[in-house]
Amino acid sequence: MKRILLLTPMSLDPIHPRVEMILSFLKINNNIEVKNLTKNSKINKINYITLGFFNLVAFFKSIKYIKNFSGEIVYITDLQYLPIAIIGKLYKKKVIYETLDNNVELYFYNLNKRFSFIKSFAFLKSFFKYLEKKVSSIFVDRIIVNSKALKEYFLPLKSEIIFYASPFENKFKINYYLNNVAFLYLGLFNEAKGAKEILEFTYKYKIKTFIYGEVQLSEDLKRKFNKLKKEGLIFHKNRLSSFKLQEELEKLFKLYRLIGFSLIKDIHYSYATQEANKDIDYMAMGIPFIGNYRIPTKEKIEKGCGVFFDNLSDIERLFKDKGFYLEKSQQCLNNYEKNYSQTIFKNKLKKIIEELWKY
Repeated sequence: MKRILLLTPMSLDPIHPRVEMILSFLKINNNIEVKNLTKNSKINKINYITLGFFNLVAFFKSIKYIKNFSGEIVYITDLQYLPIAIIGKLYKKKVIYETLDNNVELYFYNLNKRFSFIKSFAFLKSFFKYLEKKVSSIFVDRIIVNSKALKEYFLPLKSEIIFYASPFENKFKINYYLNNVAFLYLGLFNEAKGAKEILEFTYKYKIKTFIYGEVQLSEDLKRKFNKLKKEGLIFHKNRLSSFKLQEELEKLFKLYRLIGFSLIKDIHYSYATQEANKDIDYMAMGIPFIGNYRIPTKEKIEKGCGVFFDNLSDIERLFKDKGFYLEKSQQCLNNYEKNYSQTIFKNKLKKIIEELWKY
């Protein structure tokens, strides 16, 4: 039996949706082992050598796993684990590198927030971009990305776009005739993801807002959040597994016509250009969403999957005009099926795996 070792810094409890989708396919078709090499470990000082861009603890831990691994493929997800590709090649494995964000841009932005003097060392960003591409060119057999922007980023190296596919595909049936409307938000809830605007919409329209994900707010926004929660307008649960979240959503679908929010701010290049899982989840469920002009979100709204946050007349039509809601909902489902379905995800991943096993 051919085997794959999947190494990821992403959560396995609850499991990250992307990892869940990979496993749902590969567990059926192959023998796959998955490890989070940094689970429950505190930030180690050795990682400061790379400013946190690479996780050296995971790198050294990977040596024993890969040495003892009898399979053919090492599948790495995320820039933090990219140096593990070197170990993979040392032990003559085929290596897949998957990255879902422009993590050099993202990490550099977060560093700059913590240490303002870092902006004077902008050359570091170029250096780590060079390292990511150089290591990938020498030690990686296939690169998988999640956006057009990342595919362009890796040129002239060859990369394959495999968009996120939602675990909520074909799970729900919308009752378009329900009078009650509610807002839905999935994922990390903070100001960079539009928390301020979402709280304003909740207050303005007095519509219940259901939030599933970690909440990180300033003191001022936290007060507004708690006030709306006391008034029965905000309902919040921390991040759940897709199974638990599906149970929650099943209850909501029986009571409300749901409208999503996607208001990620383009505060750095990665946020400006990367696909948002929440957009794809909304489309998979047939939920129209209120979004901004961030490029990937704007493209979906222009295909009929939602309305822009500053178009109040269309937003209010979603509340009142059930035919308009139905039209947007069907566009969501159509766009998802054409571009993001689980079938597309699995077929593309299958093709990559089979090509690697030929050589």
